[in-house]
Order: sequence, then structure tokens, then C-alpha cells
Amino acid sequence: MSRALTRTNLLLESGKVQQLRKALHSRSNSEAVRRVIEERLAVEAGLGALRTLRELGGPEDVFERALAKKK
Repeated sequence: MSRALTRTNLLLESGKVQQLRKALHSRSNSEAVRRVIEERLAVEAGLGALRTLRELGGPEDVFERALAKKK
């Protein structure tokens, strides 16, 4: 994966960007936006992995804990 940065102009609500910076303790608007993009991409990758796991039949319950809940 390339780590090259490119300059992009975005129209963002300044109040929300400030809230985001404060929540993430970011030093700049760019850092805050980059972090949110990375986090969202990680979430999408995790959801994709879960979808694939579900398509394969789900995880094997080797401790049979799911069966105990049904009783």
C-alpha cells in the first residue's frame, strides 16, 4: 500500500473538523481526516472478513457455548 500523500481540497464544516480534532487529539485538520479515513477503511476490511466468514458457514464453536444458550 502506498503511503504517498496528495493535496486535495475538501469542503468541510469547520465546527465538525474542530470537534474531530479535539476528539482525536490531532495536531492538524489533515491528521484528523487521515486518521478517520484509515479507521473507516479498517472497519470496512473487518466487515468484509466477517461477511466472508459468514459465507463459509461461520466460525466453528469448539466449546459448544452457543448450544448452551439455546437451552
